Amino acid sequence: MTSRALTAVPGNLADAALAEAIARIEPILDSQPAAAIQLATAALDDCQRSAQTANPYLLGNLYCKLGYCRIALHDLMGIRDFEVALEYAEQSDDLALKAVVFHGLARTFIAFGDSQSALDYCERALTLGLTLDDEELLLQIRLSLAVVFALTQQFDRAIAINREVVEICQRINALACLSRALNNWADTLVSYFEHLSENQEQADVGLLEQAITYAQQAVLYAAQCNLPRTQLLALETLAHTLEQRGWYSLALEQLENGFLALSGRGFPKEELDIKVRIGALLLRMGQVDAAIFCLQEARDFAMQLGNYPHLTDLLKILSNAYEAATDFAAALQAYKEFHQVSLKARDQRAQISAQIFAAKMDLEHAQREAQVHKSRVNQLEDFNRSLRVQVHEDSLTGLPNRRALEAHMQQHLGSTRTEMSFVMADVDFFKHVNDRFSHMIGDQVLRIIGKLMRASLRSGDMAARIGGEEFALAINRTRERKSLEVCERLRKKIETYNWNSIAPDLRITMSFGVSGIRGGDDLSSVMQRADNALYRAKKNGRNRIERN
Repeated sequence: MTSRALTAVPGNLADAALAEAIARIEPILDSQPAAAIQLATAALDDCQRSAQTANPYLLGNLYCKLGYCRIALHDLMGIRDFEVALEYAEQSDDLALKAVVFHGLARTFIAFGDSQSALDYCERALTLGLTLDDEELLLQIRLSLAVVFALTQQFDRAIAINREVVEICQRINALACLSRALNNWADTLVSYFEHLSENQEQADVGLLEQAITYAQQAVLYAAQCNLPRTQLLALETLAHTLEQRGWYSLALEQLENGFLALSGRGFPKEELDIKVRIGALLLRMGQVDAAIFCLQEARDFAMQLGNYPHLTDLLKILSNAYEAATDFAAALQAYKEFHQVSLKARDQRAQISAQIFAAKMDLEHAQREAQVHKSRVNQLEDFNRSLRVQVHEDSLTGLPNRRALEAHMQQHLGSTRTEMSFVMADVDFFKHVNDRFSHMIGDQVLRIIGKLMRASLRSGDMAARIGGEEFALAINRTRERKSLEVCERLRKKIETYNWNSIAPDLRITMSFGVSGIRGGDDLSSVMQRADNALYRAKKNGRNRIERN
């Protein structure tokens, strides 16, 4: 999981408690997942008891960390945590959190063997991650993608991605990510070597030499970053590679030393994997009694653990060890256990597959619901925007209407430092235009006048149609003399416009009345003065400007 800080500014006590829990969990995610789970569940319990509504971003973040820790301990409940986290990510509409959740789901499906679903969620996480400025998150997603490619035997792709991630980690000094990338790279190389060998193809021993180097480096970097789980995984990768190389004693030494240093750190499954590999190595080296003792300890520990996924392999190796010691009764008993556990394991795998399938269905349903909700919200926002336009816009000219003008003037008339001129304008002889040329031509005239007005004004000014052929202009940050110049330019544009393009012999002019704003003015008083000036313009011959 990315180490990028996801916490938001808390808005209430519940948020503050969640943010504090997240801050305490972050440093121990990789080193103490069991303790992190206790902290997370306690914080979520407290949040549920609180009467306050918590921030969905913080809740999603915490559930994400809870899922990450549970998957690290091979607890299938982690997928449900990510499911809840995704719901909160949708609510908060935070793309970074959603990308982290998708990546967590990808890692979950990797852990439980569903490569196709893992690839699907890796792609979703990567698509979102590419829109974000979070290089470490992208590195983590690419690492998971490389694991999926390795599991599906697309080794060339997996190797290329691991190489790229290692180079970037070295450049930015991201040692924790580097340790995981080196281990993944080494594991992919040894898997590739085995694949070639099993298919009777020429397997280059150089692949193993590279894998040994990378696994050794992974162990060192994981130790520097206090990542015990990564150390255990890298140790097993190293021993596996040494074993493939035929260096059994060295592999055994590495495993025994690592197990002594790292056992009891809270990762029983990984410890058991190493214990089983030690037993298998001892058996291969002919140290049968030591192998039996080691494997018996591992079996007892696995039985206590209750959900060790490789118990069948352990029992099969133990049966072989008893057989090598000529203890055929014990070998038969171990084989019977192996057979019984195999049947149970098959049932458990079926149950896990069913749970994963159900979780996937729930996830898909939740995402569909989220998309439907988002679509409804967008439709409602579009409808509200449309209503606002209808309420404040003149449908014929596209100019603001009288309601919008009143709201605009109310803002400026309330200012103590208003420098504004207000203009009333009227199309001359407009009734004659409608009667002679038709109302359709009259409407076209009004539309063109609206366009000419918009083109003549600056940002912050307003032209509005207030009824019929009447218009108003609110010219901001301008003294009265300058407003007269603006009106004169507009008057000339209207007079000289090629109205013949609409109808032959059509001629349009406009009269203007201008008033400044005075202290104590309201909209009614300023409109009255501008209207008086407009009346004089009409009386004095039209196609002219008068001021109050």
